[in-house]
This record gives sequence, structure tokens and C-alpha cells, in this order.
Amino acid sequence: MNDSLLFDCNGETAARAATEALIRHGFRVVRSFDLRAALAPLAAHAGCDCPHHGTAQCTCQFVVLLVYDEKGAPAVVTAHSRDIQAQVRIVHDANTQPDPRLVTPVMAALFEAALTMQATLPRPTEVSASAHPLHP
Repeated sequence: MNDSLLFDCNGETAARAATEALIRHGFRVVRSFDLRAALAPLAAHAGCDCPHHGTAQCTCQFVVLLVYDEKGAPAVVTAHSRDIQAQVRIVHDANTQPDPRLVTPVMAALFEAALTMQATLPRPTEVSASAHPLHP
């Protein structure tokens, strides 16, 4: 099962869009980890290079969201980005198996967030025939 979507934006924007969509769908969302916030106190310590950028000047983001409905354990959703593309996914591993009844509505909310983000991306302007330099 592929419970992952790519967003064409940075990780913070993807995490915010996912959170807003999940809340609209009636879920309670708790941000349990934020890489940028965790690194902020370490800004003076430039000895940690990003494996993707090779420098301490990193734009990567990793956010963990705990998504609750009115019953039981949360689904764990992560937003992981490098530059301007973020992967948002429901975590499935040996320690974290989401309740199957949560997966479909959570994915629906995440898909809505991805579509909303796609719809708000700037589109290249079309050149009309009358404005084209070869057509007076």
C-alpha cells in the first residue's frame, strides 16, 4: 500500500497544508516533532552538515504529525522535504501500524491538501496569438 504523496513545496508549507486539511476533516492534529525548531538552538554549532546539501546551510524539513480521531491511537504522518519538494506519508513500520479505519480518511485529507497546493501553484502565462511578436 502506498500511503505517500509528493507536494511541490517546502516541508513547512506541506505540513501546514496537511494539518489544515486534516482539521477540516475532523481530526485532531499534534505536531510532535519539527526538525527546524529542533535545530534552532544549535544554530551556533555549525559542525553538522546536511547529507543532501553538504553544508550546514540546509533547507530540509522533517515534521511528525500525530493524527487523532475520537477513538484510539493516532496515525503518524510525516512531511519530509528537501528544497522545494516534500513527501507526506502515513508511517507504516514494525513499531507504528496505523488503525486501518484511519488510513483511508487520513489519505483523503492529505490528497485534498496536495490538490489544493497544486491548484495554488503559479501557472505559466499563455501568450495569445495577437500578443505574439510574429503575429501583428
